[in-house]
Amino acid sequence: MMSVTHAALAVAATAIGLSTADPYVLATAAVASQFPDIDTTESFSGRLIWPLTNFLEQRFPHRSVTHSFLATGLVAGLAAPLLWINPPFFGAIVLGYFVGWFADAFTKSGVEAFYPNPARLVIPGNPRARLDTRSPAEYWVLSTALFLTIISVNLTSAGGLSESVARTFFNDAATAAELFHKHGANQRIYIDIEGIHTHTRQSVSGTYEVLEAGSSDLIVEDVTTKRLYKIGQGNDAQIRPIRVKARLGDPVQVAAQFFNLQEVGVTEWLTTVPQNAYISGSLLLDDLLEVPPPVNLETYPTIRMGSGQIELQNAHPQEIRSLLQEFWILHGSVIVKVKA
Repeated sequence: MMSVTHAALAVAATAIGLSTADPYVLATAAVASQFPDIDTTESFSGRLIWPLTNFLEQRFPHRSVTHSFLATGLVAGLAAPLLWINPPFFGAIVLGYFVGWFADAFTKSGVEAFYPNPARLVIPGNPRARLDTRSPAEYWVLSTALFLTIISVNLTSAGGLSESVARTFFNDAATAAELFHKHGANQRIYIDIEGIHTHTRQSVSGTYEVLEAGSSDLIVEDVTTKRLYKIGQGNDAQIRPIRVKARLGDPVQVAAQFFNLQEVGVTEWLTTVPQNAYISGSLLLDDLLEVPPPVNLETYPTIRMGSGQIELQNAHPQEIRSLLQEFWILHGSVIVKVKA
């Protein structure tokens, strides 16, 4: 069986079996599918690591020890630390290796699947139904594997095969914004950023959760410090991104509640709001002239003052209380969102 067929079958099995569209996980399965053939110098993988292949070829028949459940168990044992580090990669390695040799059981020569027992596993029982390398039947199997991979990846990523490729190779703030608009209501969206802080001119590197996405800016929360930032090219952005890598996180439920506020104290109102909430809207206060303007954008990145109103954009209750605790709200309309 051709190397490309092994790889295609391993990728299809991993995409379906692990319900993943991660291109790195799928690539790992494709690479792992080549390793059973290190027992022959005529294979692609055998030519790459000739010294080991030559050693095995001199001692074991082709499609024997490396094409067995014993070898699969050994590979699983060697990859076991990945169960705690990155389980999908563990699954891709083990499944890719297994599919890589088990597919050869459908060829005319079969495999010694139960090594050291020399009996060969050959499927199916009818010799005429077994595969020949580079035969029309093998190309049909290859095409089917590619088709199943495309279907599985699109279903897993909600129709996002192109989206998955974009996240891998064309990642920027716009990609992150598009991902948020598409999946933000149901999944957490994370971005890994390298950039420049606009106020200190220091380099910035970290992981953030996207809370809101506009046409040119993102409002994000540092996953470690829980501080809010505005990222983008706007005049009030705190971070200018250089590299942005977006990814989908855990499923999330967003509960939103609308408040129409009239003649209520800021502190009194905020006691009714969950402390992990994000608040957006406009407030008119009783004496706006006495409110200290939030000139420090690093401290208040989601609160703006202008035209006689306070504008909130996914602000934390703690920020609002810190800035406005002594004031009364004449009127205002806000949306309070809580993620669970």
